[in-house]
Amino acid sequence: MKATIPSIVSEIKLIATGILKEDVSTISGFSERQVKAIAEQTIKIKAIVVKGDADEDLKKFFYRGLKEMTTNFVCTLKGLIITMIEKIINAIIKALWKFIETI
Repeated sequence: MKATIPSIVSEIKLIATGILKEDVSTISGFSERQVKAIAEQTIKIKAIVVKGDADEDLKKFFYRGLKEMTTNFVCTLKGLIITMIEKIINAIIKALWKFIETI
């Protein structure tokens, strides 16, 4: 691997793109399932509220549950994104060291 600026730039782009493509599909699948679950829960709660079967305490309970589901979803998503970024950093550093070591 010849260490030239264009070859290093190309390698960095290739590494980042590969990891992003792989991890974005994983994140997308997770995200789709979670958002669907949150939406289904919202519809079920709405039906109960519209029907008049929920007093104020139950509404507050439902609200807290939806907030917790949403918070957990976003925190998990954040963790997945941080992991993806760390994978990109580590892979790029490893490639840069290969350029340095090939003298």
